[in-house]
Amino acid sequence: MKGQHLRKSFTDVNPFKKIPVIQDGNLLILESCAGLRYIAGQYDKSGQWYPGQLQVRAKVDEYLDWQHLNTRAHGMGYFRNKVLLPYLKKCPADLAVVSEHSRELDRVQEQFTSYFLGPRPFITGEKPTIADLLAACEFEQPSAGGYKLEGPVVDYLARVKAQIGPDYDKVHESMRSFAEKCMN
Repeated sequence: MKGQHLRKSFTDVNPFKKIPVIQDGNLLILESCAGLRYIAGQYDKSGQWYPGQLQVRAKVDEYLDWQHLNTRAHGMGYFRNKVLLPYLKKCPADLAVVSEHSRELDRVQEQFTSYFLGPRPFITGEKPTIADLLAACEFEQPSAGGYKLEGPVVDYLARVKAQIGPDYDKVHESMRSFAEKCMN
């Protein structure tokens, strides 16, 4: 949160001034979902994270496309307006905006559980993929800001965490700590 992404050394690499950036040799990828697809395709020899079977991969891609305007938009919108902006601007949260993102997150949770999960433990079936990693991150962020996740999503996150192991909490710890610091 120190603005490193705004410095010239970073903007020379990514003129969009956004993170993450993937650089692998001469290849530069500036979009997170494209980066996830590339890393999984390039380095996951098991094929679990971005399966090669076209129908399964299509379900991963479907979630990765859907989440931009749903899980990410409203999860980040909730977190940004409830936690980040009040902390940075030293002002109270705009509760109307927070409430709107909260209502949309309620809808997102319902659509996620009914369509993307259904009776399956993970988005594509019995094993998590990069779609599940992204979904978990997108739900963890508003949760750290005080948004109440519903039972099916809580259960889903527990399944993802069980598959990932201790690294799951390590990945989310700095964001959770930051949220706690901001809200106290």
